[in-house]
Amino acid sequence: MDYDEELLKDIKSLSETAMLLLRPLEPEPKYVKEFIEMMLREILREGWIEREDRDWLKTFERNNYILRIGYIHARRGEKATGADLFLELEGNKIIFIQSKRVDSRGRLRFDRFQLYKLIELELQLHSLFLPLYLKRILFRLMEELYEAHFRFGHPPLVPLCIPLYCLPFRISFYQLIMLNENRKEESRFFHTSEIHYTLAGRKTAHQREFLNYGLKPEEFLEKFWECEIGGPDIDERTKRNVLRLYSLLTNRLVLMFSIKMI
Repeated sequence: MDYDEELLKDIKSLSETAMLLLRPLEPEPKYVKEFIEMMLREILREGWIEREDRDWLKTFERNNYILRIGYIHARRGEKATGADLFLELEGNKIIFIQSKRVDSRGRLRFDRFQLYKLIELELQLHSLFLPLYLKRILFRLMEELYEAHFRFGHPPLVPLCIPLYCLPFRISFYQLIMLNENRKEESRFFHTSEIHYTLAGRKTAHQREFLNYGLKPEEFLEKFWECEIGGPDIDERTKRNVLRLYSLLTNRLVLMFSIKMI
């Protein structure tokens, strides 16, 4: 499968997830999906050329909210290897999602580098609103994890998972798209720490280890809008810089949705 085909599948999954999460705004925000697909066709048609430095591409204004949709792809001139979804309730909550789809053998494949970068992204976002003394503890933890990575090839399981479970906010999630016993698609959402714990150093896992676990789409939607998951919003410039760095390191397209209630 080439990068464009993989990207198209990612975009389709994420646009459907975005429509789910935006459901409280309108019964069927179809314009969101249409705009994303139009944007992607334009990118694939023109190629990953040098572009004007602007992330936000479109603003939709309605009676009670303003929705901005855009993207970040930090590697100008290169094809993206996949896509992720960043959603914010402006001044309130932020959340980050990466989708994974089960293969023909019933297995889910994870890129370990991307998994660690998602974990690192969450730690970076936490550090922006932690007190100074906690920031120092967090950065010391990251130093220890990097040292373990270079010495043993991967961070030790327990020291990494315990801090993630203890952090006050859960920001980065995987959306796993699987097939149930009736061969129908079924999505579940898992925090990155849950994925890391289940994999236990492996790169793949059978879907039966995740099916019937995690948050159902409706549960995830409810928890996000009730602010039971996600992290506090941060300033615009810092947010973009953090996401640009993530995109640069992983070569993934970040779809960005910003909702401002008025």
